[in-house]
Amino acid sequence: MSVAHLTRSVRGHLIAIERVDTHRWRVTVDGHLLASFCTESRARAAGTAEARRLELVATEGRRRH
Repeated sequence: MSVAHLTRSVRGHLIAIERVDTHRWRVTVDGHLLASFCTESRARAAGTAEARRLELVATEGRRRH
């Protein structure tokens, strides 16, 4: 059985994955709700992708200045 709550850091962003129901996982990145998913693996993948996207946006912003 999976853990009810996971927290990890990806590229300096805090990803929290919480099991809400039997088939529902809620993903937050840096405290902001991202989405809900029906599997833990999709929730993990989405959280990681969003953390990478946020890092890319931050990097692009620093390059332009």
